[in-house]
Amino acid sequence: MESIYENSAIFLSTVASSEECSPNKEKSTSNECVREREDTSSKRTSKITKVLLFVLGFTLVISLGGLCALWIIYTNALADSGSLKEQLSAQKLNSKTLRDDLMRELEELKDNYTHVREHLVLCVAMKEEFHDLTSRYKILRDLLSYYDAQSCNVSANGWTACRGQLYYFSTSKLNWFSSRDACVSRGADLVTITSQSEQDFLVSKITESHWIGLSDLETEGRWVWVNNQTLNETGIQSWFKGNPTQPNNRKKNDPSGENCVSQGDIKEELHTWFDSTCKMNQKFICEKRY
Repeated sequence: MESIYENSAIFLSTVASSEECSPNKEKSTSNECVREREDTSSKRTSKITKVLLFVLGFTLVISLGGLCALWIIYTNALADSGSLKEQLSAQKLNSKTLRDDLMRELEELKDNYTHVREHLVLCVAMKEEFHDLTSRYKILRDLLSYYDAQSCNVSANGWTACRGQLYYFSTSKLNWFSSRDACVSRGADLVTITSQSEQDFLVSKITESHWIGLSDLETEGRWVWVNNQTLNETGIQSWFKGNPTQPNNRKKNDPSGENCVSQGDIKEELHTWFDSTCKMNQKFICEKRY
């Protein structure tokens, strides 16, 4: 703005000088007018030169700033390019390492698969052998139970001896309570069954249902032998699984329910147990040690 004002002042002074040097001015001489014009022209040229130099310098500064900015951008681009190359190299290395690890795991899986397959074949063979041994075991167990039952035929005074125990198979029929009293009077008690072989022996000796020493008289559903052992303690249960499943505690014939157990029932299911009303009269089995 100052340059504009100065140029305006120079222009006005030039005009004034022209007016002073006009022919109408009587007091001015020609030499002075010429000198003034030269001074004015020189000042004007100097001002214009300064303006041009200022514009040129400003342009150079802007250009230099642009070049600096371009240089910074270029330098950053080079740095980013180098970083990207390093990242790509690292990723390539990681990919190779990962591939090697996967290949190693694949080989291990192949080996494991082979071992598992071999074990599976062996397991199938062992399973078949196990089933065969189980079948043979059941056959031998049944034969052993049968021969054990057949060997327990030594009798004396109405008692049958078998594996350290004496058994009495009654001929009379009494209710459960009277049956137990009859056993106690003989120095025994109603039989407590503690094994499948004993169960098989008893079944082989009867042709109709007999009272045994099992009841839930004290607590409904908690079956206890006369020696106070529970079914879990003796480890054997032979309840009837047909229709109706036993025990069912029917109260049709006795409002107090069915709280005593017999070996077999009136339908001659002799190899299983049935809960019955304790008031029913039937034969009984006593047991004692000899």
